[in-house]
Amino acid sequence: MATPLQLLDYYGLGYAERGRLLSEEIARCHAYHFSRNTAYRRTVSARGVGEEVRTEDLARLLRPAALTFKGYVEWIGPFPQDDPAGFVSWLGRQLSVPLPIDLAVRLRRRYRSLEALLVDVERCCAGLGLEIVTSSGTSGQASIVARGAGTVALAVQSFFTGIQRGWGIARGTALIFVMPEQTRVAMARSARFGTRELDWVADSPVHYTMPFSATPDRIRIRAGRTYRPGWEGVLERKALHPLMTWANESTVTPRFVSLTLERLREAAVEARPVLLLGGPAQLHAIALQDTVTLPSGSRVATGGGMKEQYPFSLEHVRADLRRAFGAPVSDVYGMAEANWAAFECPVGNYHLPPWVHVVVTDDDDRIIDEPEAAGLLAFFDPVGGGDLIPPFFQTADSVRLVKGGGYDPVLACPCGSDSAYISGRILRVDLTEEAGCAAQI
Repeated sequence: MATPLQLLDYYGLGYAERGRLLSEEIARCHAYHFSRNTAYRRTVSARGVGEEVRTEDLARLLRPAALTFKGYVEWIGPFPQDDPAGFVSWLGRQLSVPLPIDLAVRLRRRYRSLEALLVDVERCCAGLGLEIVTSSGTSGQASIVARGAGTVALAVQSFFTGIQRGWGIARGTALIFVMPEQTRVAMARSARFGTRELDWVADSPVHYTMPFSATPDRIRIRAGRTYRPGWEGVLERKALHPLMTWANESTVTPRFVSLTLERLREAAVEARPVLLLGGPAQLHAIALQDTVTLPSGSRVATGGGMKEQYPFSLEHVRADLRRAFGAPVSDVYGMAEANWAAFECPVGNYHLPPWVHVVVTDDDDRIIDEPEAAGLLAFFDPVGGGDLIPPFFQTADSVRLVKGGGYDPVLACPCGSDSAYISGRILRVDLTEEAGCAAQI
């Protein structure tokens, strides 16, 4: 699917021109996926939508993100590794490009872990450049999202365009990620792809300071909410979960705290600006251990939300981070199901990328077309969403969406950006066991 503009080009367009182009792209994107994607076509056809889409049909294109990417649970149960053929059948229905015809027979009949299955699927689909990312899935039901080579490139471009435009992160900034280098969790995966592929980060030292890989199985077991059936589950519950809890407190946390502080001190000595990115709880552990005044141009960024049992509020954590590092503290909002992220501006609003058409819906799943409205966030990403999956999704996040200065100058964000933004708290209204789960990696 060719795109007429690069993502960066959308920043230079006026509000009306952006809207016109996005409407055209949504119609084109819908027609492409309608003709190729079994699950999408079945859903929207049942709602009375055909290959041509009208403006009044937009709400009917939206699918619940969590149900779509956790849909394998209904078909084959929570552990795809027990039924690889069933998983491949489910995955094939979700995609708009064909999987290798012999994929199921090339896989084993059973795998010891979800990670092992996903690795083998990626290997067998190397010709598609398939990359499978997940949510943290601490409830035991991770969202499983497939991305192709082109989609991955767009995700990387989106993330790093955002930190450059929104936060002024420049070439030469040290990038310190308090996360594992090896993981399927979407934000960390995008960071790793970007630091591997983007030209400008060649001048920026890159460090991952979480000293272990974070596979879906390890995250699930450490969360202690869902275990395998039978003797495997007994082993997870009685041995692996207690061992991981002990190791995290006695070994992992001291190691990532020490390693991160070491990298921060190196940057301070070199007078090199730093982007320090991690979960609030992990960053707080570092701030409580020591202080390092970061060079001018640095920023501390939180992502992934708070763990429910954490004893400090996010406001308390952010205040401690500012005191410890002497740098601005900002947040980033994203999800495994989206190929974009929203970056917090100095005023505290989360600005949505201008190439994404973002709306809110009411209790009857109708789009609220007002300059400012509260409801469930939904998005259409026809430009950055890639050609693998129809990128039109209803989230489970309750927000107040403001359409910005381009729609109504009175509502313009004081930061100067005219893009749509989320104002105030982002509240997960269901799937509460997943809220903030990215902070668990």
